Amino acid sequence: MEKHAPRILIVDDDKAFIVATVALLKDEGYDITTATSGLDARKHIDERKFDLILSDLVMTGLNGIELLQYIKRKMPDATVMMVTGFGSVQTAVEAMRYGAYDYLTKPCHNEELLIKVRRAIQERNKTEEIERLRDLLESTANFSNIITRNAKMKQVFKLVRQVAGTDVTVLVLGETGTGKELIAKAIHLNSPRKEKPFVVVQCSAIPESLMESELFGHERGAFTGAARQRMGKFEEADGGTIFLDEIADVPLDIQTKLLRILQDKQVARLGSNTMITTDVRIIAATNRDLEVMATQGKFREDLLYRLNVFPITLPPLRERLDDLPLLAEYFLQKHQVLAVRPITEIAPSVIHAMMNYSWKGNVREVENLIKRALIKAEGTAITSIELPSLAGTVEPTNNEASETVTTTSIPYKKYLDQITRDAEQKYLVRILKECKGNLNQVARMMEIDRKTVYRKIEDYKIDVSQFKD
Repeated sequence: MEKHAPRILIVDDDKAFIVATVALLKDEGYDITTATSGLDARKHIDERKFDLILSDLVMTGLNGIELLQYIKRKMPDATVMMVTGFGSVQTAVEAMRYGAYDYLTKPCHNEELLIKVRRAIQERNKTEEIERLRDLLESTANFSNIITRNAKMKQVFKLVRQVAGTDVTVLVLGETGTGKELIAKAIHLNSPRKEKPFVVVQCSAIPESLMESELFGHERGAFTGAARQRMGKFEEADGGTIFLDEIADVPLDIQTKLLRILQDKQVARLGSNTMITTDVRIIAATNRDLEVMATQGKFREDLLYRLNVFPITLPPLRERLDDLPLLAEYFLQKHQVLAVRPITEIAPSVIHAMMNYSWKGNVREVENLIKRALIKAEGTAITSIELPSLAGTVEPTNNEASETVTTTSIPYKKYLDQITRDAEQKYLVRILKECKGNLNQVARMMEIDRKTVYRKIEDYKIDVSQFKD
């Protein structure tokens, strides 16, 4: 967004003061508007937003105090500076109780006026930037802009909201690429710890020989090459949240130390016996079955119990195909910069093929393939996409391809809705088969109420009796 020159409104019935002040401030690059009365000023204030209002205190009709009160009722965060003669300084000071930022006395020294105006503009800019960042944080932290219309994902967001305000340890479960780190960050940003660090540790990327030092830190001389003391990730995250991604890859001896941190909130650097207390919330994630690993002796059972206080399971993309057109459109807009020219749409035939692919890499795979397609696109639309031919994937058949050709004449959004309905119907049929037509089980698996299941069955004209034993 292009930043405008600071806008200043000068309100004074002394025309000589206005002329001199306008000349001085315009030379500094400010955008100046003038008014010769309080009533005139009100009209400008109703029509336009100003970064600073310089108002005379003593005016006929509507005086400076009355104008200030009007401004503060309309715009409580407005920056107003009063201008007055020496004999009215006490009144100007009182005006600050009504919300005036500062005051100037006539005759004004140019340097003093410029210094106070610059300071007022700088402080306003700083305040607006803080508000912008706060709004951005809240926008990131809430879920009104999450790319989903899937019932299972909405249930995940409900769980995030429920647990975020607590200090409970969370275990995020899901396949690779489902967005486990995004969920962990959402928990942190919705928590009382949101102003503190969010430290990510990719456990699978750390060599086993370095993991203890990486997590807990080390003292100088603790091992060959330890030339100086180093703080570990748990100390870095003090007061905030640490996210241990792929916790299943942590060696058993390190798991023992993690257990101590969960129990006692204390950590010792490598090469030291001194315990350091850390106030850290732990969120762990894995794409593996920790219970199976525990029975195999590959993961400590007591650590699993400590981590699994509040589990959140993310559905794979193949179970939320109704989100696929939305995700594709989102990544199309997000990565436009990769294209040679603006790309306005994804061809319906491409969306159709994507809806029949298994998405082993989940949302991450969608993003990567859209980025690749944007780079290779030659027109204004993505007309082809490279879906890997992996075992177990479902490729479009000739019949599906020909069907796509005959339906591309309908509007793009309508076509996407048809594809989404088709995916939902196939998903419902698959669940009905798994549950052998038991609608109570179907409702539980789909995490929707029984009435909605009945409505969808009726909508798609599905004969439930064919799935029962």
